[in-house]
Amino acid sequence: MSRTDVRVRPLEPSDVDAIVAIDEKLSGQTRKDYWRRRLDIASLRPPWMSMVAETDGRVAGFLFGWVGESEFGIPQPTGWVDLIGVDPAYRSRGVARALLDRFVESGRELRALERVATLIDLGQVDVREFFLRQGFQPGRMVQLERAV
Repeated sequence: MSRTDVRVRPLEPSDVDAIVAIDEKLSGQTRKDYWRRRLDIASLRPPWMSMVAETDGRVAGFLFGWVGESEFGIPQPTGWVDLIGVDPAYRSRGVARALLDRFVESGRELRALERVATLIDLGQVDVREFFLRQGFQPGRMVQLERAV
């Protein structure tokens, strides 16, 4: 399958069931209430920040992002890829790349972004390798956390 077979469009409320189904395959959990809240938050942001990818007539992946202005001490506006997920049946078909490319292109055109960032779990080798292949590199920031 070529990348031209992937159609990226803004997220719609009716996409919730498809997103829940993809997330269930990826996480092993059913989190419908969580995803309804995420879609409510996404509806308050510009449409290019949250989108789905369709192929074979169905939703095959999703991306949720946002733009931070001076977040985490980064002085310039930065696009953040918050969540990205692809149905395992559609991996290696350019779905995640199409979503990321649209987010980056839209951020550059509409917000003059010069930087896009994300946080990943280093234990998820496939996720790390995907972002490295897309030109991401380790940044100067390190996540710090504390149990409460």
